[in-house]
Amino acid sequence: MNIAPEHLSKIQSYGYTRTEAEFLYLVATHSGYFTQRQFLRFAHVESGGVASRFTEKLLRFGHGRTTRYGYHTFIYNLYSRLIYGSIDKDNLRNRRRLSNDLIRTRLMILDFVLDHPEHEYLETEAHKVAFFHHKLRVPLPILPGRIYKGITSNSHTKRYFVDRSPIFIPCGPDSLLLPLAPTFVYCDSAEPGLLRFIGHLRTYENLLNQLTAFNFVYAAPNDAKFKRAGKFFARLFSYDTRVDTDRLIRYFEIRQLWEAHKTSSLTRADRLLLREGDRRFRGQVFDDLYERWTATRLFPTDINEALRRARDQKRRLFSTCILPGPYDIFERLSKDYSAQGRGAISRNHGSKVRSSLAAPTVPRNSLELH
Repeated sequence: MNIAPEHLSKIQSYGYTRTEAEFLYLVATHSGYFTQRQFLRFAHVESGGVASRFTEKLLRFGHGRTTRYGYHTFIYNLYSRLIYGSIDKDNLRNRRRLSNDLIRTRLMILDFVLDHPEHEYLETEAHKVAFFHHKLRVPLPILPGRIYKGITSNSHTKRYFVDRSPIFIPCGPDSLLLPLAPTFVYCDSAEPGLLRFIGHLRTYENLLNQLTAFNFVYAAPNDAKFKRAGKFFARLFSYDTRVDTDRLIRYFEIRQLWEAHKTSSLTRADRLLLREGDRRFRGQVFDDLYERWTATRLFPTDINEALRRARDQKRRLFSTCILPGPYDIFERLSKDYSAQGRGAISRNHGSKVRSSLAAPTVPRNSLELH
């Protein structure tokens, strides 16, 4: 963890111990929600009394609220502006009431972070935009974002990385198991389908294709979908330099005519090749090749050599992570519970990494890569 001392001091000034302050910082930054089980894991203690005293303090100070879910499990929401403001994160939406589905995702995210605290996380939207846009010079339109309408009809705001999935740069002893590259984490539920995972990859596809190297971690409560998730990822991001150079050059020629609005000479076959090429030849490598070709008319040997070098440099590592909780408390709901004092949530109506293709069962906290 890389928590600024002044942030810890401010949280401690409200009456929390150092361990409690560190935990609250992680909750505020990554999830907004937590359970007593997660606090006990973080504090490395087994006594439920330690967690009870901590959560009673949180509720008594008016910094959190709680709801009882299935199996008599209480989920706590850290919502106080005092805590978020003291760590310069008062604009985070983690403090808000969320749906059960989003709460489950945030609990999974927190579990992942608790199991991997040594890495350098890009904690906020501003940190992520600064890293990818300013440092790596990825154009803003490439970053995953969503436009929110303002109060007036003509006002709108674009927010980036609104899903709040963890992104980090590997650090510490375990960093030897992951290349030094931006690492994206997706936490999936135990539901049988992959639609949400596919939608997530589609949202991040343009950004990932801009990066020379990245790691992607697929995290879930069990390994039931690991193989399918890995295969889809490979289909979407596998890098194959076996390219028909003549066809690529013809695609460049048609693309240049299209961009110059000289389309009268294009045949139906040309237009089909243009659409196929737009799908097939995507990413920074082909964009750079196109720019070089338009400037100097590269020979086929030059293109082949550039593709060979790109293949040697390209690193797209997919790995998987089993999360420590079953997260089935949302399928087995108890009656609503409101803690004494203010801030009780009203009910909504309505870890480590392992290979996705590894057959043997491995310990929960072991790290394997694929």
